[in-house]
Amino acid sequence: MLADRFDESTRWDPDLRSALLDRSRLIEWQHQTDRLLMAEGAGHLVHDLPVRADGRGADIESRPWRLDPVPFVIDTATFKWLAAAVVERMAALETVLADLYGERRLLRDGVVPSDSLHSTHRYRLSMVNAPAPLRWLTTYGVDLVRTADGVWKVVQDLTDAPPGLGYALLDRSVMARVLSDVHARSGVASLARFPGVLRRALAATAPTASPRTVLFTGGIDHPSYIDHSYLAVQLGVNLVEGADLVVRQRRLWLRTLDGLEPVDVVYRRLEDPGIDPLEVGSMGSAGVPGLLLAVRSGGAALANAHGAGVLEDPDVAAYVSAAVDHLLGTDLRLSRYEPEVDRGSGLASTPVLTEVGVVPGEYVLRMFATHDGMNVSVLPGGSCRLLAPDDRPTRPTACAAKDVWVIGSTLTPLVVPPLPQVDFGRSVPTRAAAALYWMNRAAERAEAVARVIRVVSSRVEQDPGLGSLDGGRWSERMQRISRGLRQAPDDVSDLPGLDALYDELSRAGDDVAFQIGNLLTEATTVREFLSVTTGRVLERLATSRAGLRRHVAAVDDLDALLTDLAALVGLWNESTVRGAAWRLGDVGRRLERSQVLLDGVAAGLGDVVGDPPLDPVDAATIEVMLAANESLVAYRRRYRSDVELQAAVSLLLCDRSNPRSLAFSLERLAEHAATAEWEAGVVLVRAAEDALSLDLAELVSTVQAALDEFGRTLVARWFAAPVSPRVVVSRR
Repeated sequence: MLADRFDESTRWDPDLRSALLDRSRLIEWQHQTDRLLMAEGAGHLVHDLPVRADGRGADIESRPWRLDPVPFVIDTATFKWLAAAVVERMAALETVLADLYGERRLLRDGVVPSDSLHSTHRYRLSMVNAPAPLRWLTTYGVDLVRTADGVWKVVQDLTDAPPGLGYALLDRSVMARVLSDVHARSGVASLARFPGVLRRALAATAPTASPRTVLFTGGIDHPSYIDHSYLAVQLGVNLVEGADLVVRQRRLWLRTLDGLEPVDVVYRRLEDPGIDPLEVGSMGSAGVPGLLLAVRSGGAALANAHGAGVLEDPDVAAYVSAAVDHLLGTDLRLSRYEPEVDRGSGLASTPVLTEVGVVPGEYVLRMFATHDGMNVSVLPGGSCRLLAPDDRPTRPTACAAKDVWVIGSTLTPLVVPPLPQVDFGRSVPTRAAAALYWMNRAAERAEAVARVIRVVSSRVEQDPGLGSLDGGRWSERMQRISRGLRQAPDDVSDLPGLDALYDELSRAGDDVAFQIGNLLTEATTVREFLSVTTGRVLERLATSRAGLRRHVAAVDDLDALLTDLAALVGLWNESTVRGAAWRLGDVGRRLERSQVLLDGVAAGLGDVVGDPPLDPVDAATIEVMLAANESLVAYRRRYRSDVELQAAVSLLLCDRSNPRSLAFSLERLAEHAATAEWEAGVVLVRAAEDALSLDLAELVSTVQAALDEFGRTLVARWFAAPVSPRVVVSRR
């Protein structure tokens, strides 16, 4: 029997074991978990992304990650024992930290060797005898293994910025959907209330009743960014990077669209060495200069406290048990895992789905706890990481995890009193608003180029003779339109006939892929502003992006891509709260749509002679321009005649009833500028609207100049950090 092959950490119910190891369903479960993880951004958004639209790079490693469809199951008795051991250990480590930075009895009595402590880069001398934080450990994580003889042991304590809680919540969200029938009838302890517990714990670190809390991340290139992003959404707090925060007057402030907003609590997901470049020899620019000064001055609370990570250093961790015994006179329930001793006896295993079926696999169980000022709460679950052959438990190389199910009806649900309500609706970090702005601009440019590829490819499929029409002039015109939308040099290809057009459409596909990458990069940093359904669309866009490189995409594939881009716009308009963040994102979309339209008109219609009867190439070009801007059907319904230049230009540029027209977008830009009380923006848009009555060439150049200035002024107004120099006068 398959069950006999595994040395389990729990007494599985036979019916549950049978349901979870149903071979006929495991493969489908794996496909569903992969799909849902991708939709949450845990796959494609973690790696393989290009430079951002504003020039910033995203230093992304490829970090594929998979969730095994068979959960790790713990019975109630086992979990209660482990939870009590975790609570005990967290309290003991709090005492050890207080001594290492306070009385330092452990050093004086030689329990912790002075050279071991002072040689580690994790010990913060600035915290020695400094005013003690309210709490060293607000959150705590611990990695556990179970030896083959059934003994649980500690692999490592996570006291700095314990990663993985967001992943644990995400794993449960996925598995509860994939195994909904099994999950519902198995009495699995819920994780739904734990974010409320954590919110309460973070609030307890600050003196105010309902503090303003932010989750501090290292950004998109941090290895645990998806963990941070998902957790911020569950907590309902702003996800911030170093550039979002600034210290003024010994207080910490968040840069928002309305100015500087005070921050009371920083939930630190960035490791201690990177939080303040003024005090720690950090690498890169992820930290906030002066952050620790603000913390010491009471201008912000840090969870976990600066210096708490010293217990993660192996040279110090080796003495934790002795330190606890010396300070508290007691032995902890969980002893330390010693690889040279314990590895020889082997580790317990759990069922793992592989290509050859379900096999035994070794694992590391990570548990999480949080202190709310009065009590310690342990997550009734966790994260189970699978070990590859010859892995060290401290560093699993297999990017595979399991959801952790605590089974039993005797677990008391976590009940958390609510915090006082505060309206943070206008609290929009400047960086988040900028990301939404560039995300929408990239989406609009990607759609415009993709639509041109689709229209031109479809017409060549239906009428291959177009390629040689008038000596290839139509083909050259289509290439020019494509290059205009890509904002590429207008170079003549050396390739013959249709080969030159196909080569240009292939390059255009690369450009669409690049713009979608920009879109995904920016969307990754602002997931808290986007709906859950948007993640599904982003997943499909990432898949489409992979198929666009260096070949002419099939018309059906382009139709699917354009449908997803349209869905993204629909979700943006119907599922995003229309506050300041939405307004700036929509400004980006309208501005890019206007500029894309002008680029296309300049490239495709600039030398069209409008006198009837139209040249066949000119007529075919006008039809392409109308179709690429979703206006050909409207033109035919209105005029019921062959295309004419002036009527087409009027529909594309001046018709306020056409949502694809320049006039329509300008009207929306004027509304947004007026709502934001941005007078300079209103003046620039009005100047562009006044130019709609000019001749085509002058109209294009005048409106482009006004919109370019609009974009530059907008960035300077909301996204650029102001510089206020002052003269330094020597005192006499």
